[in-house]
Amino acid sequence: MLRQLYTTYADPAAARTLVASCKAAVVQWRWATESMAFATPFLQEKQGGPKARWVTDDKADPDKHVRHGFDAQGRVVIECGTRGTITAWLHAPGVRHSLSFDDGDIASGWEWREHNGKLQGLDLITDDRGFNETYHWEGDQLQRVVIENWSKRERTWWCQNVYTYNDAGQLDTIVLEYLDAKGRRNGKSRLEYQRPRPGETLATVTAEVERLLIEAVSAQLPRISAGEPLYCLLLCFTAEDTTAAWPPFLVWGRQPYRQAVLDRGDDEARYYLWAPDEIRDVQGDSEEHWFTEPALTEACQRHSQYMELRQSTASATRVLKNVAAWLDAPERRALLTTTDDFVVAVADNSGNIDPLPGLRKAIGPERWAVLKASGCV
Repeated sequence: MLRQLYTTYADPAAARTLVASCKAAVVQWRWATESMAFATPFLQEKQGGPKARWVTDDKADPDKHVRHGFDAQGRVVIECGTRGTITAWLHAPGVRHSLSFDDGDIASGWEWREHNGKLQGLDLITDDRGFNETYHWEGDQLQRVVIENWSKRERTWWCQNVYTYNDAGQLDTIVLEYLDAKGRRNGKSRLEYQRPRPGETLATVTAEVERLLIEAVSAQLPRISAGEPLYCLLLCFTAEDTTAAWPPFLVWGRQPYRQAVLDRGDDEARYYLWAPDEIRDVQGDSEEHWFTEPALTEACQRHSQYMELRQSTASATRVLKNVAAWLDAPERRALLTTTDDFVVAVADNSGNIDPLPGLRKAIGPERWAVLKASGCV
């Protein structure tokens, strides 16, 4: 049914007719911070951010908020979002369908199967990919959601979210487990959510991450092989999705690589000398380190939850600056074989943020002048 609907309303004329029909059924309009009809169990715990809420007409902002149209039965039949996005809702006993359009072109189709107020299945379809979710309950507690992920370009793969609860019946953890084609666990899993501990705050978990990261870095420094001297040690993160690659990782650049870049004599030297991916491509995987210590990764997962709830990565930025400053101290540099102008820098692995302004501020004018004189910055 979902695929048939998607195919039918991929035709712009049919889409316009559907949207007009849904609008004609509206008897009341209401604004909200985001979609109030798109609701799945523990959505906020999985995705973070503030809870969706209704907004009065006088405080609504069309550039930020979503307008909901209700029919005579009190059902959402259309949602008008930002930048021309529209979602039409179709209702039948035990099943709802939503079809989303972007400037008139179909973007996605969803099917919601429900029984006694509980979601039983959720399917998504787009032009080239989608998923099918099956919900498993014990009474009022969701136990797991099995997900089949399909694509026209890649193999289908399976996973499941497993939910556990504390003695009070409150959600405690969500663990993502990867499955084989027969639905069996393949041994790979990832903690997606953990209930905040009593007394825990963003500040306390940020401090814990910084402490554990310093401990992990301290253990790694003596393991970096002497070899050719290091001109830099990069503390790397991913700016476009900080929480997806947290904790950060280390990449170190050696003098032969730097000299080879400078010998090329081109204007791109300042980029290649401070780009983690470029350094790794030439020096190889042995010149990097990813932290996998259980205590650190678990703390980073909890830290990520707080950052997603706040919709801010400012606390991660502070951790990176503090740890980089700690690393750049003379007693840490003494543990490594380095050039005279060795520096520690915070580097965005995606390359979207130039590391040099932050480096210049961190190392001061004298050390910056030395790097500039040699053409490194």
